[in-house]
Amino acid sequence: MVSIEEVAARNGFVLYPTSRPGQWKAHCPVCGDKGRDFHLYVSSVKDTFYCHKCGEKGGAVAFHAWLRGISFEAAKAEMYPQGTRKQNLHPAERLTAVQLAELGFTTHKPWRTPKGVNPWEWRRHRKAMLDWVWEEWQEYERFKREQTERLMCLLAPEEPTTTQVSV
Repeated sequence: MVSIEEVAARNGFVLYPTSRPGQWKAHCPVCGDKGRDFHLYVSSVKDTFYCHKCGEKGGAVAFHAWLRGISFEAAKAEMYPQGTRKQNLHPAERLTAVQLAELGFTTHKPWRTPKGVNPWEWRRHRKAMLDWVWEEWQEYERFKREQTERLMCLLAPEEPTTTQVSV
């Protein structure tokens, strides 16, 4: 993650220290304040910026976009370029929160390694958990399909028999 101080340094933006630790002041490039007037404050603790004169504010990505005069999405792409290699996701990880809720699971997805847990044991546990969630989803889909077929059979009009009674 890129800090807001690093964004300022990358863009050649000069930050001056304030009396508060982790907070910086600067001349706003939009307002054009000069001399001893500093309206732009940057917090490295919160990774935010705010100009008291023009009201511009945001995080590190918004700060980068504002300094360069580009869109937020373009700034995000510059700061965090996506590699060509995609991570292979387990099919259960592709289920949406709504789909997980249909199964009765909470919408919280505990896929990250908890602190203090052996990574190898966690991978094994995680794989077993994801396999179990995926099996439950497939069973649920099978059940829904069967119920739909049964319902369609019940609602379909009965076909007349072809045998006729002769007199």
